[in-house]
Amino acid sequence: MMSAFLCTILLSGWTGKEKFVELEGYLNGRNSANFTQGAGNVVKTLNKGTRGEILDVQRLRSGSYGIKIKVLNGRAEGETLWVYHKEGDSELSLFATIPANWDKAQKTRKVATAQAARTEVDMPAAKQVEDNALNSAAIQQMSQAIEDGNQKVGKAEVCNTCNIVPTKTAKKPIIRKGTRSMSNRCSSLMNSQGKMGSDGRDVYEIMSEPRNKQYYTKSSSLGNFCPRFNQLTEDQKLQAWVWFWTALGMEESGCRPNILHGTRYPDGRILNPRAGWGLWTMEKDRNIRRDRGPECSNISTVKGQARCSIEIMKDNQLSRGYDARSGDQKYWGPTKGRRADRQMMPHMKRFVPCFQK
Repeated sequence: MMSAFLCTILLSGWTGKEKFVELEGYLNGRNSANFTQGAGNVVKTLNKGTRGEILDVQRLRSGSYGIKIKVLNGRAEGETLWVYHKEGDSELSLFATIPANWDKAQKTRKVATAQAARTEVDMPAAKQVEDNALNSAAIQQMSQAIEDGNQKVGKAEVCNTCNIVPTKTAKKPIIRKGTRSMSNRCSSLMNSQGKMGSDGRDVYEIMSEPRNKQYYTKSSSLGNFCPRFNQLTEDQKLQAWVWFWTALGMEESGCRPNILHGTRYPDGRILNPRAGWGLWTMEKDRNIRRDRGPECSNISTVKGQARCSIEIMKDNQLSRGYDARSGDQKYWGPTKGRRADRQMMPHMKRFVPCFQK
């Protein structure tokens, strides 16, 4: 009886207000519990440290969970989004009650354990005496009952009308093999499987800021570097831009953030009018960069270089009605004319969503 009761609580949906979640990494926030490749329901990427109140839970056919949360902090505060949770391999920390101190609160990655804790919290006041009599063995028995119930559910017949496919289904890569080399150093931005590294996530977040987002997601902002740009979701558009910055970083510096760019070729010809620095060859002299505004004041870190480069692209081209490849004030040589065809296009054609119908 206890097993059936507890499993019913777990599978009927998480509607209690005593359960909360905190992201330990970056996760896509979706507007529905469809986590299949190409669902097109990603609203935005949630930052590490995002906290939310759990409103609902759907157990997926794969045995993982879709968790509906009301975001409590960060740039998505107040929004209701779905996130993915796979026990044993999750970017989520679950809390039985809202923590007084999030850093010190007891965490659990197990849905069943969090639910067992919740049943204690939700007991009526008249049952407090019985609560006090619960020992650790009893709590373990309750958790085991939930786990046993989950195993039975996992063996249920396949639902042919469900809109969720098992997670074992192979995901189509968004980056295909190319003809132009890409250094392994560039993986800090985006790797050959299309996964963003820490620097790539910083680039994504900077472009997502309200002052930048309208320009980087506007119609055809990547030009013919991404012919299908207008058919992409907002998330895919920003990912395409991260791949653009990855490709440009490769062409400008071999993805080396601490490289000095000289002013002349070995044969004496002029390369740049001024010495450059970093991934995307910003002017090394701060006094020269001063006219570009506060976004370019500090380029000592990759994040600072990204912020400055994103500002240059926006000011010189996107805010003037041009795209990444057009305009008369293009800053980067690899984006110009035949050099763009030779240097950038081989990289950009690897980004599947931009070219594959």
